[in-house]
Amino acid sequence: MPTTDETSVVVTDQVDLDALADLYRRVHAADLHLPDHSDPSLTDRLRWTAEAPGFQATLGYVNGELAGTVMGCPLPPETLWWRDLADPDDPDLVREWDGRTFAVCETFVLPELRRHRLGVQMFSDLLDVRTEERVSLAVTETNVRVWRALQGLSFRHVGDLIPFPGWRSHRMLVRALPLSSSR
Repeated sequence: MPTTDETSVVVTDQVDLDALADLYRRVHAADLHLPDHSDPSLTDRLRWTAEAPGFQATLGYVNGELAGTVMGCPLPPETLWWRDLADPDDPDLVREWDGRTFAVCETFVLPELRRHRLGVQMFSDLLDVRTEERVSLAVTETNVRVWRALQGLSFRHVGDLIPFPGWRSHRMLVRALPLSSSR
């Protein structure tokens, strides 16, 4: 007789950084040698996000076990998020003000649990409670699976940039909030 896995998602502003770092290392085990996953350190990246004003995350669980997260924070007016990215057709794209953009900084789900659509649920649950005008995130150009999923959620590709020296190129994506208005 088939069993059904129980999934749950919690929206929170408190996370266990050690547990998330362990989960991240499991998710990205094959790529930890790449600068994208090691410089700056994973611990620093997770801490920077969790300590940012307005930080919020969703934690996904399958059968009570931590299986993924989506983490982000509002962008401040002085952000470097958009550095090296400009759109002559939309000069306001890179301007920030309080309440304009929620940045998704980290997203990961255990590969063996992706069939549960836990990532989509975590993403939706987090973004549906945000009050910012829009959301932005960067996806490595080689992550075709996530790229396609975000296109299905009406994200707009606004350019490419390299988030940190030595990293692979990432696609910068933006879409209006609330997310639920287009589902």
